[in-house]
Amino acid sequence: MKNFIFSEGVIQRVSQYLRFLIELKDIGKRTVTSSDISENTKINSAEIRRDLINLRIKGKRGVGFNIDALINSFNQILGHEANVKLILVGAGNLGRAILNYQILKKFGFNIEYVFDNNEKIIGKKISEKEVMDIIFLQDVINENNIRVAILAVSQSSAQKVTDLLVKSGIKVIINYTSVPIEAPPHVNIQTNDPIEKLLHTLYYLSNTGQAF
Repeated sequence: MKNFIFSEGVIQRVSQYLRFLIELKDIGKRTVTSSDISENTKINSAEIRRDLINLRIKGKRGVGFNIDALINSFNQILGHEANVKLILVGAGNLGRAILNYQILKKFGFNIEYVFDNNEKIIGKKISEKEVMDIIFLQDVINENNIRVAILAVSQSSAQKVTDLLVKSGIKVIINYTSVPIEAPPHVNIQTNDPIEKLLHTLYYLSNTGQAF
């Protein structure tokens, strides 16, 4: 399925479906109906059934859809693989909260490196991650082929750090700052729900030949 081109609407909905399904699996559920998905995502059940038919995903009458099979299909569509590597820029209060956001790991997103420019916290460990000096940012990104970054810096530094991320080869920026940032068209900037947006943007990375 990864070679097919899907509309923006389909990719956005699949991202919502996948998030809900992973949460269901996490609590031990094995099957799900289109009505269940509709109730959680607020997407019309008829549209959900139409998506599943168009994606050639079949369920069993009276039972619904196998959750593992759905997750596998949606992961293929989005190009989502386990253990997607991220970097976090900003190790202040916001950055610390993000590092402790366990749901990222549940969805296969791992913050591998943390950067900051504050000498007082560089070298210290936060949630078992050592804070690195931002001067090493570009080298780490290139050496580890990282394409996704979480931005959690001060308002005054947001655009400057964004420019550095773009220069270093980052393709997706999850903006946790309270100010808008600008980047070239080939860089995807996301705000709001980080999980859903990360799942969403994986499709575009996987279909432009970008690897994690």
